[in-house]
Order: sequence, then C-alpha cells, then structure tokens
Amino acid sequence: MASSAYLDVRNAIADEGSDARVEVNQRALIDKILARYASAGAVYRELLQNSNDADATTAEILITTSASSEGGKEVVSQVIYRNNGLPFRTQDWARLRKIAEGNPDAFGVGAYTMFSICEEPLVVSGKKGEEEAMAFFWKGDSLWTKTGKAPDGIINMSATLNHSNVQDNTAWTSFMLPSRDPYPLPDLVEFAKFLTASLTFTQCLKNIRVYVNSTLQLNIQKTIIESHTIETPKASSFWRNDGAVTSSSSGMFTLGKGADLTQTSVQMSVSIRKDLSPKSDMETSKVRARYASAMVNTKIPSGIEKRMMRVTKKKPPKELTVQIFLDAADHSDDNQKSSKLKRKSKAALITQSFAPTSGSGRIFIGFRTSQTTGLGIHLAAPLVPTVEREAIDFVDPALRDFNSELLEVSGILMRLALENEMYRLGTNWNWKEEREAWEAQREDRKKQQKEEEEEKKLETDDAESTKDSADDKSSISSSLYSFATFMARGVTSTVKEAVKAVPELLGEDSETTELLNPIDDRPLSIAERDAIILMKAYCPRQSTPDALVGQCLAKGFGRCMASSSPPVLTVDGVARGVDSRLTNNGMEAFGIPHAVRRIMLENAREYHTVIANCPTMSIDDLIKAMKENILSEEMLVRLLKWYPKYARLNNPRRDKSLRLKEVIRYHKEKYSKGGQSSDAEAEVHQLDSIFYFAPQRMSKKLPLPETVFPQSLVGSIGLRTLEDRHFTDWFQPLPFDIWTGFISEHTCMRNGSEKDDAMRILVLVTLSKHFDSLESATAKSRFVELLPLTSPCLPFDITTSDVNLPASNTKTAVPNELYLPDTDLSAFSGLQTFYKASKRLKKEGVSDAFLLAMGVRKTIKIEFLFLHLDTLNWNENPKPLIKYLIDADLSQQDLLKLRSTRYLPAANDETSVYAPSQLYFKDKDLNIFPFVKFLQWPSNEGMSTAARNFLLKLGVRTEPPLSDIMGYLEKESAKSVDARDDGALTAALQYLTQRLGPKGTYVNQFRHAKVDFLPCIRQNLETGEVVKDIKSPSTCYFNPTAMVMGFNVLDPMLSDTEQIGVRMNINRDPSCQVLLRRLLQLVDISTARLDQLERQGTGIEAKEKNIEKILTLFEGVFLYLSSRTSDFQKRQLSELAKKPFIPCKCRSGLQFYTADQVFFLKRQSEGAGGCDGDSIAELLFQQVEYNAFLSFAGVKTEPSLEELFALMMEKPDEVLDSLGEPKYKMLLRRIAANPPFKRITADIRSSPFLLGYLIVDEDESEEGDETKARSKAQYLLAKADDIHIVDNAFLRRQFPMLISPMEQTLEEFYRRIGSKYVSEVVKKDFEVMGNTHRGTPLANSCADRIKERRPLLLSPSITSRPLVSNASSILDNLEIFQADSIRAIYSFERSSKMINVTCCSKVTKRKSIAIFITNNFEIFDLGNTIGDLILQHCELKDAFFLTSLLEASIGTLRNRGFPVDRIVKPQPPAVEVKAEPRKQTPEITNSQKSPEKSRQSSVNGTVKDGSVDAASSNPTQPSGGFDTILKSMYPQYDTNKIREMLGPNPSKEKAAEVANELAEEVNKGVAGSEHENTKGPGNDAESMPRAKKEKKSVLGKMREGLNPVRWLGGKMPQMLNKRIGGSCPPQGVGAGVGVDGQGNNGESQRVGRGVGAGQGDDAESKGLEDAVQKSLEAMLQQSVESSRSVNSAGVASQETLLQNLPEGIDCNSNGCEVVPAQNIRPFKGPYGNYNSRNGIRVMAAVTSTSTANEAFGFLSNNFDAVDNFSVVIGHLVQIFKLKISSVAIYYDPNGNTIAFNSNKAFHFNLRFFHALHRHEWNAKGCYSYWFTVFCHELAHNLVSAHNKEHGKYTESIVMLYLPALIDFLAQNGIARLNTKRSGGSGGRNPKTGEVEDDPSSDSGEGNGKTVQRGCGGVSHSSDRAVDRASSQPSITIHHHNHSSDCADNSEEKDNLFPTKISKKENYGLMVQQ
Repeated sequence: MASSAYLDVRNAIADEGSDARVEVNQRALIDKILARYASAGAVYRELLQNSNDADATTAEILITTSASSEGGKEVVSQVIYRNNGLPFRTQDWARLRKIAEGNPDAFGVGAYTMFSICEEPLVVSGKKGEEEAMAFFWKGDSLWTKTGKAPDGIINMSATLNHSNVQDNTAWTSFMLPSRDPYPLPDLVEFAKFLTASLTFTQCLKNIRVYVNSTLQLNIQKTIIESHTIETPKASSFWRNDGAVTSSSSGMFTLGKGADLTQTSVQMSVSIRKDLSPKSDMETSKVRARYASAMVNTKIPSGIEKRMMRVTKKKPPKELTVQIFLDAADHSDDNQKSSKLKRKSKAALITQSFAPTSGSGRIFIGFRTSQTTGLGIHLAAPLVPTVEREAIDFVDPALRDFNSELLEVSGILMRLALENEMYRLGTNWNWKEEREAWEAQREDRKKQQKEEEEEKKLETDDAESTKDSADDKSSISSSLYSFATFMARGVTSTVKEAVKAVPELLGEDSETTELLNPIDDRPLSIAERDAIILMKAYCPRQSTPDALVGQCLAKGFGRCMASSSPPVLTVDGVARGVDSRLTNNGMEAFGIPHAVRRIMLENAREYHTVIANCPTMSIDDLIKAMKENILSEEMLVRLLKWYPKYARLNNPRRDKSLRLKEVIRYHKEKYSKGGQSSDAEAEVHQLDSIFYFAPQRMSKKLPLPETVFPQSLVGSIGLRTLEDRHFTDWFQPLPFDIWTGFISEHTCMRNGSEKDDAMRILVLVTLSKHFDSLESATAKSRFVELLPLTSPCLPFDITTSDVNLPASNTKTAVPNELYLPDTDLSAFSGLQTFYKASKRLKKEGVSDAFLLAMGVRKTIKIEFLFLHLDTLNWNENPKPLIKYLIDADLSQQDLLKLRSTRYLPAANDETSVYAPSQLYFKDKDLNIFPFVKFLQWPSNEGMSTAARNFLLKLGVRTEPPLSDIMGYLEKESAKSVDARDDGALTAALQYLTQRLGPKGTYVNQFRHAKVDFLPCIRQNLETGEVVKDIKSPSTCYFNPTAMVMGFNVLDPMLSDTEQIGVRMNINRDPSCQVLLRRLLQLVDISTARLDQLERQGTGIEAKEKNIEKILTLFEGVFLYLSSRTSDFQKRQLSELAKKPFIPCKCRSGLQFYTADQVFFLKRQSEGAGGCDGDSIAELLFQQVEYNAFLSFAGVKTEPSLEELFALMMEKPDEVLDSLGEPKYKMLLRRIAANPPFKRITADIRSSPFLLGYLIVDEDESEEGDETKARSKAQYLLAKADDIHIVDNAFLRRQFPMLISPMEQTLEEFYRRIGSKYVSEVVKKDFEVMGNTHRGTPLANSCADRIKERRPLLLSPSITSRPLVSNASSILDNLEIFQADSIRAIYSFERSSKMINVTCCSKVTKRKSIAIFITNNFEIFDLGNTIGDLILQHCELKDAFFLTSLLEASIGTLRNRGFPVDRIVKPQPPAVEVKAEPRKQTPEITNSQKSPEKSRQSSVNGTVKDGSVDAASSNPTQPSGGFDTILKSMYPQYDTNKIREMLGPNPSKEKAAEVANELAEEVNKGVAGSEHENTKGPGNDAESMPRAKKEKKSVLGKMREGLNPVRWLGGKMPQMLNKRIGGSCPPQGVGAGVGVDGQGNNGESQRVGRGVGAGQGDDAESKGLEDAVQKSLEAMLQQSVESSRSVNSAGVASQETLLQNLPEGIDCNSNGCEVVPAQNIRPFKGPYGNYNSRNGIRVMAAVTSTSTANEAFGFLSNNFDAVDNFSVVIGHLVQIFKLKISSVAIYYDPNGNTIAFNSNKAFHFNLRFFHALHRHEWNAKGCYSYWFTVFCHELAHNLVSAHNKEHGKYTESIVMLYLPALIDFLAQNGIARLNTKRSGGSGGRNPKTGEVEDDPSSDSGEGNGKTVQRGCGGVSHSSDRAVDRASSQPSITIHHHNHSSDCADNSEEKDNLFPTKISKKENYGLMVQQ
C-alpha cells in the first residue's frame, strides 16, 4: 500500500500539473528492455550508478513492508530510494521524459528498471523547499508523465523514519516505487553483499543505509585510509629492466606517468542488525582493501571513433581512468570473542564477500557485471557494455577493438602494480637477520616442539596464538596484516596435511618423510604474508563467460615487461621467476639459492608455476650449491641419507650423479674430549676420494685404507643406505682382496714386532675365516697369492733347549719353514730339527687348511724321502712306498716330483725302473698291444682301492694313449696283404671302436680322419669287379649302396660297419656336390665309351650290350640318388639344368638328354581315359620311368604349354610332322586359349609356326558348302604376316591367299600375333563412270534416310564396334550423288579384279566425302559404304546390321527391340490431314524396279512439300489418324480393311480393340488368307506364306527363336496403347521395305513393303532377314559384354522386398520379389592371394560367425574343388568373351543361391558345384549346367526381375552362345552335345554334320522327366545318373508360354534341389526351401 506522502504528492500535482506524453510509450518496448536486465537488483544498480554520477555521497533505501495475504509473511509494498546528489535540473527532467533514446548515461535505458518492480514510479528532486515531482502513469499501453511542484513539508522523509524531531536540511532526490506485485523482503545479508560490491569502485558514493519500516537495518561505509603514487621500480637485486611498455599494442591507449599511477587503501565497514527487530544489536565488520588506478590517455583512430559515435551516441573521452582492486583483508573489531565467531557473524559474511577469490574477479562498468577477469582482481574501466550492462560488447568491430585495447592496457597496469608491490616487499624485508635469529633459536624450538607434542596441541591453535601475539606489535607496515595472518594459518594447515601424505605415497618411515619434506618451522614474516595475498590475487583462471577478456589482460600483462618474468619472494629476498627455484623432494635443505618456501608455493601455486614460470630445483642446482658450500658432517650425513630416496623418485642421469659426488666437500671434525671442535681443527675432505665402505662382517678394530668410509660416519649414515643401488657408482663394499693386499703390506704383517702381536693374530683370524668361506679352489688359489707368504708373519712355539734361538716362547717365521702343530715327526726326529706353528693360532680360530695354503707343511719334504729310498727297500716292492705316500699329506710340488721320477718297477723287467706314466695296470684286453708294460705288484696280494686311486693320481695308466693305438694301426695296415695280421688289426679296430662310443675314452680325442687304416671295398665302374683297399675315414663311406657310383665303402667283413662309421665320423654317403660331380663323370665316361665303340666299328650286338650296361648302371645310379632326394636342395641341381645326364634310347642308339627334354611315362591307371595331350607328349618328347631324383631335378609328368610352345617355335616343321594337322591345330587352340607368354616378341611374330590354309580350285557355285571347300584346302606353316583372317568371304574368294582357321579363338590369336584381316590387305578403289547428278529424288531420299537414322548409326548403345573419331562430322557433311554406274577395283599384292557395284564413297575435289549410288543400288552396298566411313573396322555382319538400320521402318526397329524412342525424337501426328494429292517420291529398296512410282517418306502421312496421302484424306472414312498407325504396325493388311474395322470417328479404345484383333490374327497365322483376298500395292505372291514347312537345323531354329517379331509376340497391343496415348507417335509409315517376320508356328510371313513398294526375290529377303537377325544378336552381345569386374572387397547387402514392381512383371504368390541378403568376403588361398589358380576371385560367406568358420574351413580343405570349378567358369568366360575379373566363386554353406548377378558381375556358389559335379567336373553335363546358369545371370544385365522378359532374354542368350559351347566341347575333346526340343531327342546328320531334330520330338514326349529350374525355361534331367552315364550331354530348351515365369511347372523329384526358384539380391539364381 502506497504511503500517504506518495498520495499527497501525487494528488497535489494532479490538479495543477501539466500533462505531457512520454515519447516512448509502448509497454511492449519497456517489457522487452526489462527482459534484457535479467540480473537481480538491476534497479538498485542503476539507481546507485545514477547517484554516483550525481556526486552523491550517501544513498538511502527505505523499504516498507506489509503482511502478506498468503501465510502472513512480510512482503515489500513500497521502496523509496534517495540520494543526496545534485538536484535535477531542467534538462534532467527533460531527459527523464526521453528515457527511450538509449543513452547509457544517467536516465538512459537503465531508468527503465524502475518499471521492473513498480507500475507507475514517482521522482522528486530539487533544492530544499523548491522540490519538483514527476509522476509516470499509463493510458492504455502508452506511458505518460505529469510534472509539477511538490507540496511543502511532504518531502522531509525524516518523519517517515521516525525522526520527526530532527530537521533534515539535505536536498534529496527521491524515487518512490510502490510495488506492482508485493514481493518477499530480500535476504539482507545477500542484499548487503550486492550493495557492498556496488561500492567497490564508486568515486563519490561512500555510504549506503537501508531502512526497513523506518528502522536502520544496514549501514555500509567506505573510507579512504591512504593513497600514494606508484613509482617505476628502480634497479634492485631482481630488477634488471626499466623499459616497461605502457601502451596498448596499436597505441590506442597509453598509461600516464608520475602521479597518474596511484595506489589507494580503503576501509569498508559494514554494520547490520542480528535480526529485523528494532531492539536487536548491530554487528560490525571491517575490511581493508587496496586499489591501483591510472589515468589513461586515448588516441582513438578516426575511423573507430566515428563508428563508436554511431553506436554509443557519445564521443570517446580523451582521458579515462582505470582501476584495479588488488586484495582485501579482514579488520574486524578485537572485542569479538573468537575468530570462529567472527567468521560466522552476518557482518563478517558480508565483508568476506568483498574480496574476490582466485579467478573470480569481476569487470566493473560503473557497477559489477557478470564477466570475470580470470584473476583474484576486480577491474573497473569505462568499457562499452552490451545493452543489459552485464557483459562487454565484443560484437561490433569498432567496440571490439576499443574494449580489447582497453583491457590490454589494464593488464599493463596490473603488471606494474605487481612489480611495485613486490619491489616494496623486497626492499623492506631484512631476510638475513630474520633467518639468522631463527636459526640461533633452533635448539630452543626443538625443546619447545617436544613439549607441544606431549601436550598434543593442534598446530593451528599455536599458529593463531602466535598471530594474536604478533598483532600487538607496532611494526606492521601494511594494511594486509590481519588477512595475511589468517591466510598463514590456513596455509600452515594445508602444508601440514601435505607433509603427512608423503609417507603414505612413498610407503616408508617418518625419516623418509622428513628427508623429502624438511620441516620448515620458521613462521611467516610480514613480507611473506603480504606476498602470499598479492600472489594469490594473480593466480589465473579462465575468464567467463567470455575467455577473450582474460586473453586481453594476459596480453597486456605479458607485453608490459616481455623480457622479464614476474617476481617472486624467495628465502633470499625477491627474485625473478626464472631465477628462483621451487622445492623438489627435500633438495631445499642443502642451501639452494633463491629457493621458494613450500608454504609460499602451496598458497599461490598457479602464480609460481603459470605466471612467474618458476623452475623446479634440479640436480644441476644442487651441484652448483655444493661447489659453493662445504658441508658439515651432519649435513653430509643428511645428504647421503636423502640422495637415494630422491633418486628413486627422479632417477637422475648417471653422469649428473657422478658429478655431484665430485663436488661434495665436508669438514672432518676432530672432537675434543668434551665433544666440541673448532673450525681450525675441522679438516676439509673430498667425497670423491672415498670409494669403499667396510662390510658388516669386518671388525671395526682392523686397519682400513684411506679410500674407505670412516667407521664413525658409517654408523651415522647406516650401512643399508650406503648399500643402496643409487650409490653403486659412488661406493662399493670393500673387496676383501683389496683389503688383503693392504693388510699384507701393513707393519703388523711385515716387521714381526711384538707390539703388533694382538693385531697380527686378529688379522690372521680374519684372513682364515675368509679363506674358509671360499668354495672354489681357483678362488682360494688367487687369495693365497695376495698373502704375505715370504714375510715372517706366522708365530711359532719354541723350547729353551733350542740353542740356535733366543729364549722366548713365541717368535715369527716364514710359513713354509713351519709345520702344523699336530704333525707327527717322530719317525724323523733323529735326522733334522722341525718347528711348528703356534698353538694359539688354532685356539683363536685359524684353520689348518689356511696354514697349509700359506705354505705350512704337514709332512716332510719329498727330497728327504727319496734320499732314503735305498735304505727302506721300496724300489723292488713298491707297495710299502705307496702305502706311506697315501698316508702322507703331499704338496703339489711333491706330487709333481713323484709323477716325473723313475722309481716304480715293471713286470717281467728287472733291468730298470719307470715313471708312473710309463706303466699300466694289468688288463687282458691290453695284451693285443705289444708296446704296453704292466706295473710290478705282488701277485698274491690284491691292490686296494686307495692304492689304485693314488697310483692313478700319480699317472699309472689304465688304457694306452690314442696316439699309440693309431700308430700301431697305421703301421700294421701299411704291411702287405701277406704280412698283415688281419685278426690283430680287426681286434685293434674293435677295441678302438668300443672306446669311441658315448663316454668312451677316446671320444673327444679322435683326430685321425686322414690316416689310412680302414679296410674298404669299391666297384670298378668299367669292369664291375669289387676291389679291396685301405682308406682313411675321410675318403670312404659306410653305406654299401654308394658303391654303385664307384665310391669306397667299409668292408662288409667287419663286424659292425655302421657303428665303426658313426664313431669314427665316417660319412654315411657322399655329399650332394660329390654325387653330382660323379654323375657328370659317369655321363662323360659313358659318352666316351660309346664314342670309342663307334670309332672301333664294334658290331651292333656289342653296342647293344654296352648300351644295356650303361642303362643298367644309370638305373642303379638314379635308384640310389632317389634315396638321397631329401638331401638335395634345388639350387644344388642348377648345374644339371642345362647338362644332358639322362640316357634314353633313340634311333641313333643312346643319347643323353636334359631334364626339361624328358618326361615320365604315364602309369597304366593314369593313362586310362587320357586325352590328346598325353599323345602329344609321347610323340614329341622322350619318356622315362618315374624316379624321385629325376622329378626333383626337373623331369615333369607332362610338358607344359610353355614347353610345347617353345618346341613349336624352335622346330615347327618337326612338330607338325610328328603330330599331324588335326593335333597341331588342337595344340594351337590350347595356346590361343591360354597364351604361354606375357608379351608378343619379334621372334613370335617372325616364327612360321602358324597353320595357314590355301583354298585352291574353289567352285563359286558351291558357295556356302564349307565341307566341300575344306576338302580343296591345303595347309602349310607360315608366320603371322603371311596369313590373313577372313572377315569378308567375298574378298577372300577374289584372290588366292593363306587364311587362318575359321575359328573365333584362333582368329583372335592370329590377330594378336600380327595377322591382318582380308579387308585390310585387299585394297579397294572405286571408279564412278558416266554422269553424276546431285539432288535427284533418289539421292534426296537416300540423304533423308541417312539423316533420319543418324542417331541410330552413331549411338554407342546400338553396336559395340568402335566408331572413328569424326564419325558424326562425316554424316553431317555427307553429300549424295546419283551416278550411271560404279566399278570397284580390288587389288591384292600384284593381282587385281574389277566388279560393278551400286554404291561407293569418294573424296570430292572440295575435300568433302560423297556417296555415289546407281539407279538400282543395293541397300546393302549403302550400309557397307557407311560402315567403311564411320566404323574403325567394318565387317560383313556390321554391314548387314547397318543395312537393317537404314532399311527398316522406325516402327519395325522398335518392334525388334531397338531403343528408337530415346534416340530418334519424332514429331506427333498432325491433327488435320489436307486433301491434296500425294507427291510421288522414290523409295529405297533392295531392288529399284520403278523409280518413277511414288512412295511416302514422312512419319505422319504428310510429305515434305505439304501433300498428303490420298487414302488418309478420304472424307468418307474419318479415322483420326489411327489407320495410319495401325498400317505402320501391320503393313500386311490393306488400309481400307483397317479403316472398315475402325469405323467412323474411332476412339482410342476402339483403335486398341482393332490392334488386339490384328495381333491375334497374326499370331494365329490367318493373315495369309487375308492377303489372298486383298488386292493393293505391295501385295504379291512372294509375300504369301510358304505352303511347305521347311526342315531346319537346330541353329536355324535358334535363329527363329531370336526373331524380333515372334519374340515381341503379345506386346503389340501394349505398344499400340502407348502410341495412341501420344507418348510414342508412329514412325516410318510406308517408309520402305518391310522384313520377313516369323510367326509362332515357325512359318515365314511376308510383311508388306508399303505403297508403291517394289518386289524382291527370296535371296534378297533372306539376306535382309539375316541382317535383322545380326542386329538383334549384336544388341544381346553388347549387353553381355557390358559386364563389369567383381568388387574385390566382396558383397554386403540387406534383404529387401520389391513392393512396387514394374508394369508387366508377373510373379507368383511365393514372393519372387524377395531379395535376400548377401554377405561374402575374400578368402586367401594356398597361392598367397585371394584368387584361384587361373585368377578368379574366391570368397566366403560371412553372414554369421558359424557360417564364416564353416565356409573358411571348407575352402581351406577343398581348394582343389575351387581350382576345378575355376576351370569350368574360366572356359565359360571365354565362350561369352568376358573378362576373368567379371566372375567370382564363393562358398555359402547355408544359402540357397546357386549364383547371383551383382552390378553386372557374376558370383557362383561352390557348394552346388561340389554337390553335383565334383567327380565329373570335366564332363559335358557340368558345362551344360553351368552354361545355362551363366545365361540366366547374363539376362539380368537386361532385366532385373524374374518375369517373362527375363525368361525370353535367357532363352535368346542360350541360343546365341550355344554354338560356341558346342564348338568348345568338340575342340577340347569333350563328347559332342545333343540338343533337343522339349522332351525330344536328336542327333547329327551324318552327311552335313548339322544337328537335327528327331521327328518324334513333335510329340512332346521325352525319355525322362524334366524339372523346371529357372525362369528362363532351362530344365535339367532329374535322372542325373542316366545323364552322366550317357555318351552325350542333354540340354532341354522349353519354348513355353510365360504366363508365370517363376511358377512351378512340374513336380520336384530331386531332394537336392527344392522346386522354387526366386530372385535374390542382385538377381541371383536361387534354390528356395
């Protein structure tokens, strides 16, 4: 409810005020503008902005509430906003009325925000007592205002605030805003945050008070504390660049200098009541903030300035101010109880929101916007905002440039402020004194820390108490103190948590944690706290919502001082970021300069890492620090403990690690008794001089080298630390050998001094323990070499009775002079004095083994022993001596002497003694060797094991040396046969062989491969005798079969030759190279033997015997070599490739052949049923029995086609003589079908290997009788150039010439090699005789016909024969002349002939082409002439085809299937027919009898001069032109009869009815009778049907089936309906000669030639029929040849359903239109590719995983079936003249598709081939089956669906290519093919050779049941067993009525193939379940 003051003022101006309409008064406009101000508090933001602009210092918001009708909650009923700024002036009131102008200053668009909460605002302003008021009100949708003077006494709002007793003299400007819809009272805390933020950058406005129901609830006061100038930093420890950039990148803005850059500190105080009660207390919180501002000079380019003025309606200022809010700190009253209570108070929550967090700084454009700066810094600048003032305008190009540049200069200001403050911090902070003082109190702090841990006080509480105590200090120099202290507490807690987390990460103990995270307990200094707050403000985030703001600020920040990184505060003061170092796993503890404290990093990480880009400490920094510092022992210990833990985390480089060790120096302290040391006593050492540390097992009392770590340090560091793997390159455990070498030179071991006795004993004990721990003798021996063996280091015990030594109990001596303490020397006591080692050694732990190793003796010397041998009588009986020696402990020197001294007797030899190595133990096996001497031993006493082992040790032998045995064998075998003891030799060989076996005595010693000692035998190759000999192991073999080639083998008389051979490393067989050399030697020997016999004139019988010997020898040789086949490699046999080594009998006797000249004989089982290829091999090549070696050497089972071709090229005459003409031609066919060469060379072209036929004595009267003509032909061999291909039989008959065989395959082959067509070699020239006339009726008619048929003649879809490049130009510029006569001159080589013709072409004098015709020219001559002009090569069939295009009418061509409607575009028939007599024009016919008769050449009944057909203009017979149409379709019917049937004014339906009747008559054959009763032009006897049915061959009947008239059949009515409807007008009515049509009964009917048509004979009609036939065949051939290559990646398609079938397609109810899915992929076969052997693509079905696995498995195991199938398909491809790439074979184990056509590429399912023909794939039945399937798929090139048309095309293709199939089967040795009509049988005429029908075929009954297999009418015998057993294949062709092309025509009798065949994807032939 509005207040009384509002009502009073409004009523006062209502009567006296003047009315004025608001200029922008549309409510919709205001609502639209308000919608842009979506932020909360927009109205207050705009009012506060206006207040600040009006220089107001105070603003008050007076909120009046009332109880809500819903729930009784308080809602705002009115708001009064007022400020004490400048009162409104007149212009201000005027501007307020025009708030719609959009000015962004006071009272601009922002004034509309009043309407967001108020319907009709009221504004009051003016000087005190002179207030004026303006009221807004609505009239409909228009906004109006009323202005007038406000009543006195009402505007004093003090009364409203319950302060009526206080006089308010302030001049207020008030905005009274009654609520349109009362709304809830806003949360005063959030409202206060908004108001506080609004005061951030206000220049004038300092105080905001909020009243609720006249009670002060909120008071916000802004106070400036201090302000100073930002000076450019001077040179300091971190400042090295004065050249700061102060302008934006394009110079648009530049910072001012000197006093223009200032920094200001401001205090923001907030007081708020605890609740809305007037009696509640006020809470107060204060915060201090720091600002930086700068004056910016502008230099706006004129272009940008103009665009800005156009947008903002203001001129950019010359100067402007930019301010940044750096940071703020809490300064609440100290009377609060605790900091936690402070943070929870309302006032504290408000002040805390004043300072931005990291990245949340805002852009202020007057007041805060929603755009952040990306830093913890606010920015206030006169940026140009968007309309809603919530974002910066970057859309307009000019504003974008202005705002971007201004943001950039703001970034410069931020950088300068940062540099200035950091410089101040670095200047004022005395970090050295502070750190030294803290270090001095370290011990006290450690004690204090322990006490604190015992009390379990939280570290955070201690930090707070420390902060509170620091608050009392008066040395704080910054307003940031309180907030910095708070931040320090938070940081300490954070760091503490991080430190605790490290052990968990590393998994180690607390020591590791302390090493990697050194405790930094020094509290933050004031400078450090200030730096933390400052750096946190610069921690970056992405600015939102527009990232461009942050990018612009960063650009300016970086450009300001581009060469200097921002400063940071380190432990050594302020430094540049690049010069400072961040902590790295405890490295900071070692004095790294410019290190950043961890607490600083954790609180401003983004600043250090992103802004300042501070590098982390590295090992290089540590090395540098170690160079400059000398460590104490304590720090050295810490460093050595720390480094392995650091290395595990960072893995430093090895060279860096070694470099660090090199630079480490430390003080070696010498402690006094009190434990103190001085610097003077401290000795500096290099750590690099220490290499070892003492292992734990070594006593600490032992002396150590200087390179070993002192034991005192080892105890502090820990032995485990020194053993760490990262110290491997620093220190190693002290090797005992090094210490042994050191101690051996020590005085205690050298001098024998008594004072060193204790140390000496300790050393000996240590050495003994180490010696005993060694395991290997080698190690012990090496260790002993290091001992002081020659020094008096061993103590020994003596007695006083020794007169030679002083009186002492213990002395030292050299070890080899002493004996063990326990040695018994009593037996030698009388001979010498002996000294023993001291018993103390053994007591202390020195072992006897160690003493013995040092040289201490256990027994007496061996010299002493030998000195007394005679006395002891040991030289005759060695047993006592051996027994003593066994018990004695002999040294190595003693044993050596015992082995080499002669002192042992031999048995049966008393003359001398021997050394042990010269004697043997007694063994009966050694009795065979006379050189063996046995040891003398008592025979009645056995030898003990100990004695035997000792004698073996001394060298007594058990077996003789191998050299002795071999010497004996060599000597014995060298004796003559008579003197040699074979038994002893054999026994010695057996003895040696036994000991050469596994673990034998001599197994590793035998090296006598070249010593002759083995008895061998060999075979004399000339005589065959066996010869004995002695050979070495390297020159003989132990396989006896190798003797067949003359090699030495072990004598079989030896007991086990194989064992001897294996153990003596004798080769079993000769090597492959040796065998090959011996084989060639045998060839040379055999050849020489034969030559010798030939020279000697030996008789035939002797020659035969020698030949048989040689054959027998080589038979055995090859038999042996076949057993070695696996040992040979192919490359080893390369030398045999061109050398004859296989002997074969020939006419001249015996001859050797190479491997490629010989082939293996066919086995009898293989020869059964062989083909002619075998007989060719037998006639041309030598054959031998199969042998594995010969096969490996290159002998083949049959010659390849390449070899046959090479033989033909080399010896064509001999090959022809051997084979004869039929087989030679068959071989040519094979070569033509699969040429065995990659390219045609000059040798091939010039070689006379081709068969050429010369036809002589040819009788022209018998033309066409090919059988008779062949009988007169002679054949001979010639090269390709001399043989010609017959493409024109007429020209061939004119001259005698060599021609190629008239087979298409051979003709193509001849052509490829170089033979030319007859038409090419016979030159033609024409001579035009008599007069020539241009423009005659006949010439014009001919020209018109050519012009009319020009599109057909040039259409590429009509013929596949290539056109000449200018064919179109030739026909366009063709001239026609009529001549009296024309003579053709044909010339061939030197002969020529002249013949009269009726048409020719010549080049005129004007260089144009002209055609000359005679009066009675032949239409064929015209077609032939045009073909020569426009085709690159015109054959006879092309001439006939072009003749049919010229001669037949358009309608006839259409009926034959030519697409004339798409090529020739005729005009529709004329509606009116003029009754003028028709002008007679000559007609083009085969025979021009009467050229003066008239004929019609127009297409619509009108001739060119406007005359009309008299018959069509009969007024009594109006037919609407339908008679002309029907006459063109049925020319055999009279026009009058057609008109009678039509009747007067016929309709389209009537015309269609008549057309159907005529079609039925034609089909029934009744048209002939009509002709008999019809008289009219063109109806003669020759056009009547023949009375007698002619007997035709199968091929003739096929030609009937291809007849277009019969073929189109019942399509005529449909075609007529189309033409009557106007879509296809009649063509060529009466235009020329008709054609012979074929009715369904097979009889010929003459089609009328039109009005005035001439008559021709039967020969001409027959020729024309052939031409039409050839034209249709050409169209079918073109469709077949349009096939494309298969997709090498496979086929993948989805199953579809053909819903909209084309018109005319018949389909049964079983869904012929279903197109199943196909999914096949390539299969990689055994040839390393995805093809069969002949290059056909192979694929597998992958419709599912199981299907794919089955398909791939089948193909892998049955790829031979793929190759067989590929042969069949490859032959069919040749028959259809397709490319091999157009077919593919695939295997689908589950699909029912036999084959399918995909994009004119054909895919055949191997599954059906495997099921039907895998055993008889090369049989006639297989070829006929897949030929029919192929035709079915080829028909899909023309028709997609399975309908009648597809069936007819299938039949036509079958009949077109069936002759080629028959020829192929006959030429390739496959039995002849029978063709029959449905159910009939037939055979060949024995006279003519043509296939004829059996008369019984008319009955329609067959010999077997047939099952319909396809829509094309192809059937196969269901009794396949009978069909396979028959001698000839059977193909049945049904000519049935296609009423339902996919219907089931018979009962299915075969379980393999279900009956239904339907269309699959891509129209494949499919069997459906």
